[in-house]
Amino acid sequence: MSKLILGVFVITMFLSCDNPKRAILGKWMMHQVIQDGKEVTQEHNPKNERYIILDENETFVSGGAPFGENAGKYDFNPREKTLFIDSDGGVDDDSHWKVSFEDIEMIWQGVGTEWAEGFKIIYIRPKRDS
Repeated sequence: MSKLILGVFVITMFLSCDNPKRAILGKWMMHQVIQDGKEVTQEHNPKNERYIILDENETFVSGGAPFGENAGKYDFNPREKTLFIDSDGGVDDDSHWKVSFEDIEMIWQGVGTEWAEGFKIIYIRPKRDS
């Protein structure tokens, strides 16, 4: 009987552990964009409607003015906290990011080149309709 209880406890603990890869899943709204220390959100998200949806199958869809829709694949490494966006728009649309979480925010810091490292994008979950 004690082995059964222990087995159930171990399975319950295993299933209840948060999968770090799941933290990025779902829809995120672009909240703020910082380029070289300057606030540039209005330029990159003028209608406050830009979003990205990260699916479990490691694909994404993004959209909103001024850049329109985009799709592709992504690779998130939770141990290194890195994200690679592989856009269907071509190699010029691909990007590398260091990802962190702070309260309700998912923060992407560009990596790889001096230009990319100047970018920080802050995403938040969309507000639910009441």
